[in-house]
Amino acid sequence: MFPTLFSIGNLSISFYGVFLAMAFLYGLFLVWRLARAWELNEEKVLDLTLITFLGGLLGARLFYFILNFNGDILKILLMHEYPGFSFWGGLLVGFLTLTIFAKRLKIDLWQALDCASVGLLGGLIFSNIGCFLAGCSVGISSDLFFAMPVVGLLGKRIPISAIEALLFLIALRKVWAKATHFHPPGKILSISLMSIGGIKLITEPFKQARDSYIFSAILIVLGLGFFYKVTKRNFLEDFKNILLFPVRFVTDSDYRHLSLVSIKKSWYNQKLSLVFAFKNLATKIRRLNVRFSHKNSKYY
Repeated sequence: MFPTLFSIGNLSISFYGVFLAMAFLYGLFLVWRLARAWELNEEKVLDLTLITFLGGLLGARLFYFILNFNGDILKILLMHEYPGFSFWGGLLVGFLTLTIFAKRLKIDLWQALDCASVGLLGGLIFSNIGCFLAGCSVGISSDLFFAMPVVGLLGKRIPISAIEALLFLIALRKVWAKATHFHPPGKILSISLMSIGGIKLITEPFKQARDSYIFSAILIVLGLGFFYKVTKRNFLEDFKNILLFPVRFVTDSDYRHLSLVSIKKSWYNQKLSLVFAFKNLATKIRRLNVRFSHKNSKYY
């Protein structure tokens, strides 16, 4: 791991701090794009985003300090010596901050929460990369080929923060596609909460410190509750269809055919999406290596 990016005298700049700033800027960019697409007041939305970020940052640091308090009160201030934030503390305080100030700024709460949830997903990508480089979230010991050494610990560890960053990137891709199309206010928030809770629940067993199973489950339940509230769907009916799916798939040939066609279409769309994504990435990389000849140079 590389906790320190560079040092100037006694001042050290950490990778975590740099990537935390990048997380804020990327989250802010995503919120701004959605505010423009949804024709919201961009200035008010950006003000609310900044206030929410500061509130969440303060809550994340405060909760981390409380959970890791060892008698040193200065630990909460010495971030370069004691890096770390509590995700759940930041989420809770950030949510409360957004709820309070959204009303004061006269912004629709559901739309504000939708924007914030997308920005949060984007920010979690960079913050987890920074956490991976700083070694502030340690995975369990492992001999797998992708396990890596961590400063101050024996053996190799699963790079759980890097894995979370990848999973959040996939989740953001899915959520963004839904956010840029018509949806009832609050639906994006519900999907984001279920995605974050699900990812945290999946990665929790691979962390050395396992203390957020309950919080992950609560996040999934909240996401489900918001989803059925804003979409007006019937939970019992959906639950019944899920339970009956295996039976109908085996006994009903028409239902089985339609299900297989739907699965094939979904897989085909996902495959095309990945192909186009890689092609666009390859095109951008090639453009970075383009050199002007004398004939097509503007200085010719």
